[in-house]
Amino acid sequence: MQGPLEGLTVLEISNVMPGSIAGVLLADHGANVIKIEPHGGNHFAHELVRKGWDRNKKSIELDLHKPEDLEKIKALAASADVLIHSLEAPEAAALGLNAESLSAGNPELIVCGLTAYGQDTPFKDRPYGESLVAARLGGMLEKGSPYRDGPLYMGHPALHYGQAFLAVIDILAALRARHESGIGQDVEASLFDSFLAQSPMNWWWHPEGISYIKRPAKASKTGTPFGHTRLVTTKFQCADGEYLQMHTGGVGSFKRAMDILGFGDRVQAIDGPEMAVPLSDDEYQIARVEIYDAFKKKPRAEWLKLFHEADIASLPVLRPAEVLLDEQVEFLEQRVEIPDEDFGTIHQAGPAIRFRRAGGASIKPAPKVGQHNAELDALLQQPGKPSSDSKGKPLSHALEGIRILDLSSFFACGYAGKLMSDMGADVIKIETPSGDQMRPLPDPFEGCQRGKRDIVVNLKTAEGLEIVRKLVATADVVMHNMRPGKADKLGIGYEALTEIKPDLIYAYLPGYGSTGPKSKLKSFAPLISGFCGLLYEGAGEGNDPIPSVYGNEDYNNGFLGAVGVLMALQNRAKTGKGDYLECPQVHSSLFTTSEHFLNANRETVYGLRMDKDQMGFNALDRLYQTADDRWICIASTSDAHFAGLCKGIGQAELAHDPRFATAKARSQNDAQLLDILQPYFAAHSAEDAFKALDAAGAAIEIAADDHWLPDFLEKAEWAETHGHVFDQPTSMYGHIREVGIVNRLSKTPAVRKGPAPQFGGHTREILAELGYSSEQIDSLISGKQVLSV
Repeated sequence: MQGPLEGLTVLEISNVMPGSIAGVLLADHGANVIKIEPHGGNHFAHELVRKGWDRNKKSIELDLHKPEDLEKIKALAASADVLIHSLEAPEAAALGLNAESLSAGNPELIVCGLTAYGQDTPFKDRPYGESLVAARLGGMLEKGSPYRDGPLYMGHPALHYGQAFLAVIDILAALRARHESGIGQDVEASLFDSFLAQSPMNWWWHPEGISYIKRPAKASKTGTPFGHTRLVTTKFQCADGEYLQMHTGGVGSFKRAMDILGFGDRVQAIDGPEMAVPLSDDEYQIARVEIYDAFKKKPRAEWLKLFHEADIASLPVLRPAEVLLDEQVEFLEQRVEIPDEDFGTIHQAGPAIRFRRAGGASIKPAPKVGQHNAELDALLQQPGKPSSDSKGKPLSHALEGIRILDLSSFFACGYAGKLMSDMGADVIKIETPSGDQMRPLPDPFEGCQRGKRDIVVNLKTAEGLEIVRKLVATADVVMHNMRPGKADKLGIGYEALTEIKPDLIYAYLPGYGSTGPKSKLKSFAPLISGFCGLLYEGAGEGNDPIPSVYGNEDYNNGFLGAVGVLMALQNRAKTGKGDYLECPQVHSSLFTTSEHFLNANRETVYGLRMDKDQMGFNALDRLYQTADDRWICIASTSDAHFAGLCKGIGQAELAHDPRFATAKARSQNDAQLLDILQPYFAAHSAEDAFKALDAAGAAIEIAADDHWLPDFLEKAEWAETHGHVFDQPTSMYGHIREVGIVNRLSKTPAVRKGPAPQFGGHTREILAELGYSSEQIDSLISGKQVLSV
């Protein structure tokens, strides 16, 4: 087969980068994606990112703002399954490109809008732009620059990827709802929700400030400190000048790492989860200060060998796309070669998710703008979408009736389950008596476990294994991220479980893959981010890597884990067959650097590259320091926004200057634009510059001076009213307020459930549902085959 989405038709008429990313994710896995572009292409159509983000698609030129072209787009929508646009809701309705308007011709159509902030926020009228949202909401203060004061431009487009992931998750969930109900709907994914969706690991509100990280009162350029938590996870320069990252998560890893680094006589051994015991003052001095000099005593390769032999998570920090040449990537055949008219041959990462039964699409180069115009007439003559064989069953929530068994530990796989729980799935977390090692970290644990039910089972007993087997018989999905081979040893591997449930979907989210030279290594964020080039990407041209970037492989692997499960559900609805899918963290991190690639000589080609000063990608998508030592961010790359920028700075004629009249010309003359804009901002206060440019129609924001999320979580009544924030007065940590719903479906909305479950909090309830009597449950508890609160 050609992927789990074979037979699905998608119209991509988005004019923003996340639309391209969402489209390629669907196309890579079998969907027929038709990219509808304005004549000549949009403002980034000729950028190098097209090679990664538009492969496997068809391109047809139609302008939705021209009446005759708009009618053709609507006619194409009559035979499509999904339409993706980048219009705010009122504009989509006015053009007749929302689900309600298009339902007469296609009542099962799913329409996905990519917006800036959504329609239920105070910022709904602010302009679209990843950097603008990051500036306004304090995202540029999350990590800080080690090279200068002020906000750090996000060199890695994490909000773009996050928005694309949310869009695909919402689309696939809506398709599942359509299979049950026969009804299409509108879904929305915003940059605002992308920001929120990548925040719960590090942000919640607690009246006593409980958190696994310790922040200074004011935003700092030193990044996110871990205080006295018994954890080391950052990058270190070695004797040869190269960098590596280490993460001491896992039983005994902190002590073993300190032994290797020469601090063994000063660091205590902990019996049990190490992160549950704070560092002493001397241990703090070692882990936060002395450790950096220790790493400079040996070259990187020597340290990595020692750490891997001791089963300590560690990886080299590489430049973007270099990882495509790594032995593990080569072993999994994840590097694909594609013919290219500019470079002869380019090397890119293959599709992020591997499906054993459904397979995947063959990779084709990105089309030229309008390459498939000749096919338009034939497409317009296709009959409307036939009625599906849906069950006509109304649903309150898109994944209502789906049961997922989550046997994972730590964040990524659990976060995938949490996202699907929010959309109505019954997610049962199955823990062993030793418990999830993330339980000592309250905010990350809550962030990836909210809304689930929990049962504790000793899988090493016959009774415990039988309980899990009975649960599998009731389930649609099993997910885990155990080290390769462990699930089979426990009796819960794919083959064993499909004997119980032949149409089971089995999702495996390891670090590196189930096989290969690195498959047995431990995996933690942000190690694989550094391995795949994100730390250099976020550092700026020519700079040493930064410690971390906004967005990491835990979130991305969680997003793509949910995508993979929902794709498999879509395929099962069509074929009646389950599947085994694998989405390693390496694959998801490769996908989130797919704007870069290797040329024929296997050298890195950057699709996007931040400047050395960490200000932005170019003069029109950049931070500027103002006369009052504040910061302005602009993202005025389209023709309309550029014209507004020129008008705002009092030089309206620049919009017609041949050097700047087109997006391509502006890119070629970027240095001249910078010479014009820098003096303007340096001579004006932030407020004055914002007032003038905003009124003129430029896309602009003043960068936040401090973190925005604390007040949002604690005080924003509008956010709680609309479900962006959940107030949880009875969590196991006491009263908390946390990030709420990030999925927006108009007819089968997400659902609010309770906080993260207690250890064994639902053991009795779940066993009773399986038919165990009270006496049998008591016996299982007393025999320690199960645990209950």
